[in-house]
Amino acid sequence: MTEIRPGNGNGHAVPLGLLTPSHWAALTGRWSFDSSVAVYDGPLDQQRPYGIALSELRLRDGLARVTISFENFADSQAAAGVVLGFHSESGRYLNPQLGGWGSAYSISQFVPGEGWRRIRSAGSITNLKPGRAYELEVRLAGQRTVILVDGIQIFEEILADPLLGNQVGLYAWGSQKVTFENLQVSNVPPRAFVAMPFEEPFNTMYREVIRPEAEELGLHVVRVDELARPGIIFEDIKREISDSKVVIAEITAPNQNVFYELGYAHALNKPTILLAQRGRELPFDIHSYRVIFYDDTIGGKPEVERNLAKHLKSVLQDS
Repeated sequence: MTEIRPGNGNGHAVPLGLLTPSHWAALTGRWSFDSSVAVYDGPLDQQRPYGIALSELRLRDGLARVTISFENFADSQAAAGVVLGFHSESGRYLNPQLGGWGSAYSISQFVPGEGWRRIRSAGSITNLKPGRAYELEVRLAGQRTVILVDGIQIFEEILADPLLGNQVGLYAWGSQKVTFENLQVSNVPPRAFVAMPFEEPFNTMYREVIRPEAEELGLHVVRVDELARPGIIFEDIKREISDSKVVIAEITAPNQNVFYELGYAHALNKPTILLAQRGRELPFDIHSYRVIFYDDTIGGKPEVERNLAKHLKSVLQDS
């Protein structure tokens, strides 16, 4: 499987295992489905002038792509795209799309109690042509979201919060007919970033506990000293944290780099799992966070393995 890293210049590198939907559920709007084609025929009423259709496909990290064509642009607010991170109609989810807010390309998020909040937009909708097929592709890595149209990168955005769900669907706004073809989804292993001092006994903890437990659950583990590129700086570290699904931090020692990385993860509302040796005094700011305490002994290893696995499973189940 070829790994997708959004924004790293790898063009159309695509992992094996592209999935296509077999089943659809129309939540709002008038829809018809036939094999690889889904057609939005307009809203059911003006109270909800949009359509949402969900597939059985799931996406954590990887890509989703679909071909979209509009019958017309009589509605200047016309939009069509994909739904990502869906878990309920009243929860937060993401809409990378063509159109929206009179623009050619946009990315928005549905926020309960507010409706759709624009994150970014670009271009004029007048540059989109009715009847023309556009390929919309979205690449996800943690909170990094990259939008491409016909292979051209339009946006690269770090989301302020992780996506809560992982269901994939389609979205359209307005009264115009929209045809969606060949929705495809491909997942790659989500990433776990490990923040810790690069010395003993923490290296042993990493080799014998953290890495094996995370990989057992299908996570791709990243520790800065193992990155195969020169000149690692804080921008690279921030990118790795942004691209990760979870951050695991060993905070026994008062290490400035570890706490910088942990602070950046907290700023992104990233799920974090904290580890510390039992009996050590922790900084005041950490007291409100749940910490997995462990004994640095042979007998303490099974306990920390169980607790770490339990916390990682909880993170993966919630995303």
